[in-house]
Amino acid sequence: MKDKKEKKRWGLILFIVFIMIGTSVSFVFFGFSPATERVKYNGFSFVNNGNMWIAKISGREAAFSFLPSEVESVLAFEDFSKRLQGKLEIDVTYDLNSTYKESIALANHQMGLTLAAYGIFVRKGFTTNNTFNLPIITCDNATINVPVVYFRQGNTTNINIENNCIIAEASANADFIMVKDRLLYGMLGVMK
Repeated sequence: MKDKKEKKRWGLILFIVFIMIGTSVSFVFFGFSPATERVKYNGFSFVNNGNMWIAKISGREAAFSFLPSEVESVLAFEDFSKRLQGKLEIDVTYDLNSTYKESIALANHQMGLTLAAYGIFVRKGFTTNNTFNLPIITCDNATINVPVVYFRQGNTTNINIENNCIIAEASANADFIMVKDRLLYGMLGVMK
């Protein structure tokens, strides 16, 4: 009887050891992180790296905060992307004292980083004199060769045009990042 109890005890110990070793081995082979999240949109594959979505577009990696499906609700005039595609430089501007200046500055910075991978220079400025040594850029500076994107506060989140100037309006901090992503998706041919 003693042998039977001891065999059961050893069997239980071996089973627990097997489970512990199996779990440890699975972490070595499969890692500690969950499976990478992938999303397809219009033939483009987006991979989540934790805090942004990465897509390979025209042979280069582009980073976005929102998926294309998440920015479809941003109203945009039909041919804004054509006005931005194929440019060597795009000027971006906003009001120095905007309520959303931090979010707009982040949107401008992210836009510059993404477009730099495609050889497009993003010149940043303000609509008025400033102490940051940045140029004054207004819609009056917009040309066919160097378009101006003016980020400003509005009642809705949209992209429209006023006298050859592309106006990116939003009414909340995160919406400026959405508008930036919508502009980039249009420029890079992911969305129309």
